[in-house]
Amino acid sequence: MSRITFLDNASGSKNSWWRYFLTIILTWPGPLAATAVIFIPIFIILSVMAVATNTPDISYTAASNPLFELLLTGISAAISILLLYICIEFIHKRKFISLINTASKVDWPRILKGAGIWFVILTIGSLIELMIDPSSVKVTFNPNTFIFLLILSLMVFPLQASFEELFFRGYLMQAVGVLTKKPIIPLLVTSIIFAALHFWNGTDTIGSVDIVLQVFIIGITLGIITLGENRLETAMGVHIANNIFVSVVANTADGGFNGLPSILTSYGTPNPVTDVPIFALYAIALIVVVFWNKKDMLFNIFRDTVDVELDKLEAKEI
Repeated sequence: MSRITFLDNASGSKNSWWRYFLTIILTWPGPLAATAVIFIPIFIILSVMAVATNTPDISYTAASNPLFELLLTGISAAISILLLYICIEFIHKRKFISLINTASKVDWPRILKGAGIWFVILTIGSLIELMIDPSSVKVTFNPNTFIFLLILSLMVFPLQASFEELFFRGYLMQAVGVLTKKPIIPLLVTSIIFAALHFWNGTDTIGSVDIVLQVFIIGITLGIITLGENRLETAMGVHIANNIFVSVVANTADGGFNGLPSILTSYGTPNPVTDVPIFALYAIALIVVVFWNKKDMLFNIFRDTVDVELDKLEAKEI
């Protein structure tokens, strides 16, 4: 006996090309435009008030504040999730939960498990790197702003990271899966696109290449976990923990969240030759822990169906 796999969740729904095109437009440029529509009038009003009262224009200060940029990210992500929900339910005519698993509800403990495992791996790795080269890291903890960073991060990144997982490892990977029954193809295609979109996070070409390669590794890793477990929750947890860690605990001066008042900030020069292999070790450690004593689940990425017995094993090992 066998059951429908995660990649098969898009089968049987409305999969015309224009539905995917419309969904992509609505969930990516759409939220950015909506956020601009919300805040541009506010900035205009603040600017006019500053001129009328001969006081400093706080809109300029707000726009350049990384915490405000983080807030905008959260608002945009919330709109993206809402629009993705509408698109899945009403354009593709299928259940939103189908982006997450083949069951009928979200496995919240699995999200927490994924977040906890990755947070521990990043913490141990960062401590080792700090002991090896302490000169490249500076303490940037600011008690006056840290609490705001922590609260914002706990609000924003569960939305932002979840949307990216829902879109790339859920919606897009299932979309490519409609075209091919070989899981390795959706895995590679979505990881390449996911990595390429992070190119502009770097401050220079070397930094951008460094980020792209590391994002490709984490994309592959999260895709493997999603396909192996036949569900998205663990990958969502890992992604959420990753973004919270690199914004709150150990930020980099040339990363996508640079400028945030994190506890630590790395000012080391990006070097793909050393950074990428180290990050690959983190990813391997994650896969080993997630699939410890569950090799059969890992091999699911080479299969078209998943045995019912594996489902039972998966349900017991939450």
